[in-house]
Amino acid sequence: MEKARRELARLMRKPVALDVTKARLTEVAPLQGKSGEGYQGMAIWGDWVVSCQNQGYVTLYRLPGMKKVSSTFSLGSCAKTNHANVAAFGTEYYKQGDSMPVLYVSQAYPKTVGGEKDVCYVERILPEGRAETVQRIVFDDTDHLYGYALQWTVDREHQRLIGLGNTISNDDARNCFRIITFQLPKLSDGPVVHLRRSDADACYLIQTTDPRYPHQVVGQGACVKDGCLFMPTGFGSEKAPSILYVWDLNKRKLRHIIDLSKELNKVEMEDIDFYQGDAYIQTNGRGMLKLGPLYK
Repeated sequence: MEKARRELARLMRKPVALDVTKARLTEVAPLQGKSGEGYQGMAIWGDWVVSCQNQGYVTLYRLPGMKKVSSTFSLGSCAKTNHANVAAFGTEYYKQGDSMPVLYVSQAYPKTVGGEKDVCYVERILPEGRAETVQRIVFDDTDHLYGYALQWTVDREHQRLIGLGNTISNDDARNCFRIITFQLPKLSDGPVVHLRRSDADACYLIQTTDPRYPHQVVGQGACVKDGCLFMPTGFGSEKAPSILYVWDLNKRKLRHIIDLSKELNKVEMEDIDFYQGDAYIQTNGRGMLKLGPLYK
């Protein structure tokens, strides 16, 4: 448990300056998950990498060499209706002695399942290659704020759960991109937590405060580091190029637009997280990539 506390303290250190001017994209390693299922959410804790695939299949690796350390296994929430589109670690441990805090996984499925939609599954990941769902967080979107599907990530520093997604769809010119934030629910809040707009700390459209963010964009993964929301987008195509947007959550403006369309032609970025100051990007097409250095 002491090791886990030290790791959390390391993550909470005073941020250093974000600088993208010298960042370069390099290949780290291929991915070795379940054949036939696309790679989706990914999160890093210490030197652990949790690589998710469609339906909720998971493979564990260890950095810096991306050594595969588990067979591919299923999340507790594994189902055809779980896209497992984004993954992010929280700060709570399900049990004392666990190697990793609980993992927040975005369902990102466009239809209602069992009366619930826009679910965030909270998973306990065990290093021997096993998982169990310990909580479901459900956004009750009675105001119809989101269109296709809501994605979730975690701001560990400020204990916030952040929802993001399109208001209509990627192809609609009237579409906008909305961010909504909540206090991160506790595991002690129970096995199912329902959130509503009235519970939110913030709810706004990106385009309202910074029109540089396009209306027709394909959102992929997301992670928060030092007050910034890192959002990989696109399919790696001419119509939907691979671009990484860096959004300042406090000032509500774009800090950086990192165009990776040439390097990632026909390569789809999925999710993103950080290891030793570099951004690691899980892709469909080129495995795990590293973008860095990003911090002075």
